[in-house]
Amino acid sequence: MNRPLGLGVAAAGGLLGLGLLLRAKRERIGDAVRHRMVGRMERMMVSLPENSPPKLVMSVLPQLREQNEQIISLLREQNALLSATQGRANPQNLPAQSPVAAAAAAKAN
Repeated sequence: MNRPLGLGVAAAGGLLGLGLLLRAKRERIGDAVRHRMVGRMERMMVSLPENSPPKLVMSVLPQLREQNEQIISLLREQNALLSATQGRANPQNLPAQSPVAAAAAAKAN
């Protein structure tokens, strides 16, 4: 009875050790598969006609980001005005610029 239990524990320990050793290899394989998928998607997007739905969506995304940033800035302004009328200074300690706007500004420079 103890022998099968010992063999089971040894096998489980061996599998766990093997899994730890192979984790780096699995991550490299995952990166390669991800890179290959992205490459195929880029080639597919290039081969699509200009009026195809995926290209139309991709062309609208920058406008949506810009509109979202405008809305966020208006909401921040409204929050500042409401805080000022209630006698509080920025109660939520919100950043002055959203991460998306900061990334877009950094990319533009």
